[in-house]
Amino acid sequence: MTTSLIEVQFSKLSHFWMDSGLIGLYKIAKEEHPSEMGVEMRLSDDGVVFKGTEANLTLLFNKAYESLLDQYYSKSTEKQRQENAGFYYDSKEDKFVRFPKVKAMGIAGLIFNKAPRMTVEQVKYETVEVNEVGKKITKKVLPKEYSHLQNRLDIFLNETGLKISSNNLLIGGPNAIQPQVEIKVKKGKIKGKCFICGEASHSLTEIGGTVYPMITGSSGVLSFNSNGGKPEKVCWKCDFLGKFVPANGFYVYNNESYNIYFPYSSSLVKMSEVYEDFQALKIDDPNLLKNFENRLGGFFQRPFEQLFTFLYSLYLTVLSKKTTDGDHHELDFEKLFDVVISKAPLEFYTINTTSLGDTQMGKMIWPFNDSVYLFRIFDKLERNKIDIKEVMANLIDYDQTKNENKTIIRNAVCERILKKGSTIELIEQHVFRINKSKKQNIKPIHDFVIQYEKIVKEGNDKVDQAIIDTAVSLGKTIGFSVASAGRKGKGDLFRLRKTRKPEDFLNEINRIQMKYGALVTSDLYGNGEEFEKNFLEFKQFCMIAALNTFNAKNQN
Repeated sequence: MTTSLIEVQFSKLSHFWMDSGLIGLYKIAKEEHPSEMGVEMRLSDDGVVFKGTEANLTLLFNKAYESLLDQYYSKSTEKQRQENAGFYYDSKEDKFVRFPKVKAMGIAGLIFNKAPRMTVEQVKYETVEVNEVGKKITKKVLPKEYSHLQNRLDIFLNETGLKISSNNLLIGGPNAIQPQVEIKVKKGKIKGKCFICGEASHSLTEIGGTVYPMITGSSGVLSFNSNGGKPEKVCWKCDFLGKFVPANGFYVYNNESYNIYFPYSSSLVKMSEVYEDFQALKIDDPNLLKNFENRLGGFFQRPFEQLFTFLYSLYLTVLSKKTTDGDHHELDFEKLFDVVISKAPLEFYTINTTSLGDTQMGKMIWPFNDSVYLFRIFDKLERNKIDIKEVMANLIDYDQTKNENKTIIRNAVCERILKKGSTIELIEQHVFRINKSKKQNIKPIHDFVIQYEKIVKEGNDKVDQAIIDTAVSLGKTIGFSVASAGRKGKGDLFRLRKTRKPEDFLNEINRIQMKYGALVTSDLYGNGEEFEKNFLEFKQFCMIAALNTFNAKNQN
């Protein structure tokens, strides 16, 4: 190797997956103290440049890769750590050493879901027949060159309770998850152009899921890049970057599906800055089922409710501050500007996968770029004393027999919120369904839907604030009036809900007035034109308020 300085440039490709890998490489390489190895690193919006000798660059990239595998690929659950069920022979210390079994989970598991391999070397056991308690059994023993360790191995196994579970004895170190990479920093003869970046390269490898899991392989891709050539080869740099993607991502695993989130910006410098802020959200889950703290509790299953949970957790952990009374949170607008708006907008790429045997298939990939809007929604709701965690808990339908069906409505509500839509229709259906045969508290949902709908309808003539207030006031009056009649009163509520036309609704209101002596505000008749134009939403607000008041008056 020469001692002359060379530069290796990893360009920003404006692709969320590859750019996440670039940020991962930059951050992990930075932890290895490159300056002490004689390597200079420069980050800009165009990419990352590494400058040093061939030997020093190769050393840095190898160390960064080893650190990556330790942090994200060769992971053990708490149970695996407690069992400590693996062992190897340490020839330097002349002893047998235990280690926990490992597996790749999350984004790393999506990239490389294969069995661990030896890190140093191994020898194959021999099989012999021995007599134990009058029976012939097959036993694995050490080969001839290691036969002097057999007695010590038997003692070790007896003392630890471990069993030989493979055909080989590991020597010199444990096994680990090790996707293969080639590090070729010195330029050579050009062999072709990379399918991913389009650059000419001296080192090309087969394309596959370890570069980008949504690619099926060399036979399943086509390139629209005029410089891409045949779509089956990638350069060593793109192949290398593809392994570092887990460092920039967040994931949660549920019902054999992954929901994965990547903070992304057109500015690589911005991605680097927010990377540090977002580390506060990451946790070490004992079961490796997620890598971020869920601030809304458990039992979130479906894609949109999972994304909602991630963004709310991010809001609480990174973008909010406690109010003066210490009981609530409010948006830190200075932090919001720094993290989401300044230099370049920040968005979140979402991937949802489903299990197909031992592999995961991508079902949905989409960018969420309305985070500022959503964080302000969270802020306004919290300022109005809306407990979002309690609201999400109340949106679970416990009457559903299958667990996967219990959060269908909540997922739909979260989707509407994420897409700036109205939730009143979904929530009105939900509260009456869960109260059909029993009485269930809906006050958190009632308060939420009124505040939320007022927020999203600001500046919208479709349903103004006065109409919402009139509908809610009417609903409270009706609920209060029929509450004393118990089940019969509840039946009248359901009968009112079944009306489909404004005139039928008003006739039913008049019947309730006559039957229970309810005093209906004149605002209902004073806003007749608006009432008819927005009848469906008016009725939905009215019915939710009526049911909430009815339940409150009939508390045990």
